[in-house]
Amino acid sequence: MIVASDLNGTLTTGSPILAIANWAENNQPWLRPRLFKYRVLFSYLQVKAGLKELDIWADRTMRKVLDLIQSPDEELVNSIMSYVVESELWPKRRERPVSLLKEFHNQGAEIILVSAAFEPAVLEFAKKIGEERITAIGTKIFLTEKRISLEETLTTREKKLEKVKNIIGSNTIEIALGDTFADIPLLEQARRPIAVFPDRRLRKTAEIRNWQILE
Repeated sequence: MIVASDLNGTLTTGSPILAIANWAENNQPWLRPRLFKYRVLFSYLQVKAGLKELDIWADRTMRKVLDLIQSPDEELVNSIMSYVVESELWPKRRERPVSLLKEFHNQGAEIILVSAAFEPAVLEFAKKIGEERITAIGTKIFLTEKRISLEETLTTREKKLEKVKNIIGSNTIEIALGDTFADIPLLEQARRPIAVFPDRRLRKTAEIRNWQILE
């Protein structure tokens, strides 16, 4: 049995972006990460009000927050991504969907976490679910001499489904969990789609199609 789940909003209410800004505030304050946090919160309110597109906002903000990390190397990046999960994502986890995933995993399911979030952070969160039969898919990051960059396209919407299919091939997704309209392409492919604390557009789709809603 294959179970695929989104991460942000579905399994946790924490923010990888704010977590990295918090790390920078504690470790590299000369880059003014607190001002960055205020700007992020203000611009996110504009997203919620429908004044900005979520995908565009997420892409720009994820790239900008990585610029707060100076002189990055692999060890530092791994340390920061662990901090993201331990200080933000895991403490703010949603107990019901996380427990449900653990239950499926204990029953022998193969779990796939797929998210637009930074892939190393998705991997660290996945380890909390289990050590075996679990795959973490996120937006890849790359180290250059002076900075961290993201892959060209975030792992969201159809890209999310594409990456899952690259792993499972012709196999069927038995259960899928998501929280926003961006997860609809993934949920449509599952025999049992579950909308977790869905946004307005996903809720409407779930109600029309009689999908399970978990709140």
